[in-house]
This record gives sequence, C-alpha cells and structure tokens, in this order.
Amino acid sequence: MSNLREKLSNKMIPTHALIFFESSNRESGGAYVEHRRIANGAFGAGGPLKVKTLSKIMAVVNQYIKQQDSMVSLHGIIPENLLYSSSKAESVKLVWYRKPEKRMMYFSKKLEIPNGEVMVPGLVYVANGQNLSVYAFKGTKPKRILYKAPFFNVNDKVCLGTAKIKKPCESTFDNWIEYWEAMFWKSEFVHILGGNPIKGNLASVTKRCITTGEAFPINELIKTNVTLKDLLK
Repeated sequence: MSNLREKLSNKMIPTHALIFFESSNRESGGAYVEHRRIANGAFGAGGPLKVKTLSKIMAVVNQYIKQQDSMVSLHGIIPENLLYSSSKAESVKLVWYRKPEKRMMYFSKKLEIPNGEVMVPGLVYVANGQNLSVYAFKGTKPKRILYKAPFFNVNDKVCLGTAKIKKPCESTFDNWIEYWEAMFWKSEFVHILGGNPIKGNLASVTKRCITTGEAFPINELIKTNVTLKDLLK
C-alpha cells in the first residue's frame, strides 16, 4: 500500500522547547517565555523567545491546521476495507469499499420518491483531493470489473451539495472515510448526471426498492470502462 511503510516508520525528533514562567505574585501578574534549542537530545542555552522564532512556530502550527483540514496527514489504524492510500501533496487519494448494505437515502421532492432505506450493491469510493467518485460492484468484494453507481447525482464525480458535514478534527483513515460517506449519503439526491446509470428507469427502480424493501437489482447495473486496477494508482 503506497507510502504506508514510510508513514509508520516516520520518527519525530525534538528540536526546540518553550518554557513558560509566570509571576509568583498573581496580583502583579507578569509572564516570560524562554526558548531553548535541542540538539542530540540535550537542551541548549536559554533565552527570551524572539518574534522571529515565534513566527516560525506559528508557520508550523498553521501548516498542521491546514493538513488536518485535508487528507495530507492521514494516519491511524488501517481499516480492513481500505484498498489504497496515497498522501502525496499533489494527489491525496483514498480508495475503499463497502459490502452490499442498507443505506438511508434522501430525495428532492420533485423526484416524487419517498425518503427511505435501500439495500444497495457493493460500492467502491474514491476520495481524490476535494472530489469523490463512486462505483458499484457485484458480490461482497470488488474484483476487476466495476459498474456505474446506480444513483442520482453521480457521473464521473459525485455532485455533493446539500449535506453540511464538519470535516474531521483528527485526520485518521476512519474519520475521513466516515466524512466522505456522510457527505454522499446525507446529500439530497436530485438529478441524473451524464445519462441514466442503469438499464431501466432509475426513479422507478429506486422507488420500488424503497416501497417494497427489495434489494437493488444488480442485473440493472451497467458496466463501466474503469477497472479496479485503474483506481489503485
């Protein structure tokens, strides 16, 4: 799995220390911040914290905050359903799958489809930068052949619009997977993008599955030119 060995073996080396002092007389107040460099595990001479040093510290903090708001700093336990991970700055990517399962779906009133649960086929999710793509597969685990995701709002990429989901506070694999799935499933399904994604009428088939409780018929799936191997790179 791309870059995982490198991530897990990465070590953090202390380079600086800040020591905060406060006045013993709380009424008079007063505080002092001492800065010490650390070399080979040993403290250097102490001195007052300089504005230049503080600016460097804030740059590191700001970079950390920025990374936490994206998938650049992915870490944590690797989920069993994770297929691929790459945290290269120019192409942060996460690929995972879900077995067939029941999912709550929400629809625009103009579609005249009631909100409800549907037993959907197995799905492969691809989070790439700020974009999400979804593909279907037959069986309980994805193989080479993939199919168009049988949903509204989906073409090459998912149209994410109505869901208001807060980004993870901690950038773990599980947290980002949960975030992207919530963005997809809690968004209102509104329209078909790029042509009907199944053989039959998507609105009619979806409405029937919700009202009868039957699983989404996999014989309705349409094969796509994208293979699983294409996604894992």
